Amino acid sequence: MRRIVSGVALIAASAVLLHGCAAGGGPAATGDAGEPVEGGDFVSALYLEPRGLDPHRQVFWETYRVSRHIFEPLVQEDLTQTEGVPDLQPALAESWESSDDGRTWTFTLRQDATFHDGSRFDAEAVHQNVQRVWDEDYEFYDEEAAGRLQVWFGNLSEAQPVDDFTYEFTFSEPFLGFPRILAQSMYTLPIGNPAVWEEHGNDAFADQPEGTGPYRFVSRAIGDRIELERNEDYYGDRPYLDTLTFRIIPNNQTRVASLLNNEVDHISYVQPDDVETLENAGFNVPEGTGAQLIYLSFNYDNPQLQDERVRKALIHGLDREALAEQVFNGYASPQYSFLPPGNEAYDPAVRDFEYDPEAARELLADAGYEPGELHFNLVVDVANENLAQWLQDAYGQIGVETEIVSLDRVSYSARVYNSEEGDGLSLDEFGETNAEWLFNGYNGLTGRGLDQDDYPEVTEAIQEALYTDDEDARIQQWQEAEALLRENALVIPAVNLTRYYATGPNVQGFTFASTNWYDLSTVWLSE
Repeated sequence: MRRIVSGVALIAASAVLLHGCAAGGGPAATGDAGEPVEGGDFVSALYLEPRGLDPHRQVFWETYRVSRHIFEPLVQEDLTQTEGVPDLQPALAESWESSDDGRTWTFTLRQDATFHDGSRFDAEAVHQNVQRVWDEDYEFYDEEAAGRLQVWFGNLSEAQPVDDFTYEFTFSEPFLGFPRILAQSMYTLPIGNPAVWEEHGNDAFADQPEGTGPYRFVSRAIGDRIELERNEDYYGDRPYLDTLTFRIIPNNQTRVASLLNNEVDHISYVQPDDVETLENAGFNVPEGTGAQLIYLSFNYDNPQLQDERVRKALIHGLDREALAEQVFNGYASPQYSFLPPGNEAYDPAVRDFEYDPEAARELLADAGYEPGELHFNLVVDVANENLAQWLQDAYGQIGVETEIVSLDRVSYSARVYNSEEGDGLSLDEFGETNAEWLFNGYNGLTGRGLDQDDYPEVTEAIQEALYTDDEDARIQQWQEAEALLRENALVIPAVNLTRYYATGPNVQGFTFASTNWYDLSTVWLSE
């Protein structure tokens, strides 16, 4: 074995501190009001309806912000870190090690965890979770979950318990990023209780989710709320709060009003215009940097966007500093890399194409477009109409005409993967802390019509970074692959949001972690 890794001592390979946040604002963690207080009912308002609470089928960060309190992974990230790349920590695995070739990963499991029904967590339980998403001969193989995890588990060649509390994964290629991928929210392997799907079936698991986490599922009313209660038998540090309730409030102003009226204790996706209002009223709007990126995706099924000159013109024509200031009131940092802040391969110094409207006009003219001749649809969800209007005006200044197509979230998600004639740009929000996210994000562009065979140098560089067995060279390889993606103008990074959450004045211990979710087990309500 080459690497013996204890989550306590693990340091991220590229611990870059980020300083791109807006000036002013509150701390990344809410204030300390003395000794923690036990008890209380905490209410968080989500901006999206979470998908099913199935650890292997989940999508949307809002889903994981709920489900991570029910389920735990083998490896987790330190959610008390507010800058840089979160350190890896033990979760259901106490330690892990890889073979010299980076293909085999062995996890030593903790021996004191139980599922919410009291049954033992052990290597056999891990194996049943793996079988569910990988082994077609397993009676409860879940095709939907397997499809979601294919991106990371497609090269898994063997998986088995070594003994009651040791589990081993073997991949057909080196996979040095595997431990951090296990700590992510989607396309990975949080551990659920196999007894539930074996009794009730795969589809029913989300209606009665069970894991090993600090909170237990109580009830769910679609469109209204999800209720959890403290797991009194949790092996780890006892959570302070008795209950967690997640209310679904998609309307931005209703969500803010609910916080101001003390109907909820916490909200996500704070709108820029509401930051000052909340702070003036004594509420906390912590400043931070998640591993999140708002970016514009090209519709490669549109022949206009297949021309590299057009894509470069649209990047040159976007003033990202003005975007961060004017649309987000300065509560965002402009981004020029497809690797987001918080990612272990992020380099804040890199640039794609600087704002240069004259260069944009020249590129469009070279591509054969007179002012007003290039026109396409800008497809967004309704929450981003103001951003779309700003983009429409910005692109009008370089002679590009756009029509805004604003859709509800479900219709938007369907439209971007099934584009209609005339669609040109869509707005996305994604990102993770693992460098391998570049592979995931690049694959996501294929859903917008990109043919990876058209960009062999990018595809090859990403594959080489993904399958490297050289730990010392890994981060640089990912950075070189991202540079090729930027040089080919394959996507438009836009901004990273720096004011994302708000909490009530009596909420203590909440941290805006340098990733895209949070830990409420450390939060308490002061008197």
